[in-house]
Amino acid sequence: MSVSLHNLTLRSLLVLTIVLGLNGCSVRYDKNGKVLFKTDLASVLGNEVGQFVLADGSKGALRELNGRYSLKWSNLMIERPLEGVSWARIINQYHIEGHTLLLLKVATPSCPAQYRLIDLQNTSSQEWAFTGICDVGPEITASADKLQLNFTSGNRIEQFNWQHGEVYHSRLPIQKQKTALKEKAKSTRKPKSQSPEKSTKQVKRAPAKAVDPLPPKVAQPELDNSLPTEIYSPTKTRQTSLEVRP
Repeated sequence: MSVSLHNLTLRSLLVLTIVLGLNGCSVRYDKNGKVLFKTDLASVLGNEVGQFVLADGSKGALRELNGRYSLKWSNLMIERPLEGVSWARIINQYHIEGHTLLLLKVATPSCPAQYRLIDLQNTSSQEWAFTGICDVGPEITASADKLQLNFTSGNRIEQFNWQHGEVYHSRLPIQKQKTALKEKAKSTRKPKSQSPEKSTKQVKRAPAKAVDPLPPKVAQPELDNSLPTEIYSPTKTRQTSLEVRP
């Protein structure tokens, strides 16, 4: 059976329209929860600048279109725009307790190098922007139930702990390393001179003076050495999605 060129062109256009319609659509929710239809041009015309794998095995991507960045993941075509950034890259990803944590390095108008943490789980997402820290990379520690980010800022450490879907913020003083002090003391200590023969000359010792008795101890109040820990609120960004059913 022969197919005319006209019919073949129409079929090709129809398939292309369906593909563009599925990949280039999303639904936006406003502040009142109202559903607004939205076209996702980043999936069709944008550039994919990063990929990631979610805890359930599905894939996602970091996209860019005309200087605007967004994340899109899962078969539900969920999208989360990254607001206030002119450049973004995925530094690393972690899977903890069913959550997918993405550590992003971004550029903003106020700082050329800042970091953000994105928490993706199923259809929900949260984002934490560490806006008070500029051009400082974190020391990262990941465990089975926690992700810790330590940023050194001046004479303190800004610590952020992600755990069970929340981020907790603490400020810790930088303590001097005892090992460094020991090494410094060793380097300044003069070596003992070795004499070939021991001196047999006796040295007269002065009589020991009587030591005054120590004053009685005074009870000291117990110090509160606990460090303040506060919940670090995520940024409020509208998430979009379109459920695709077979």
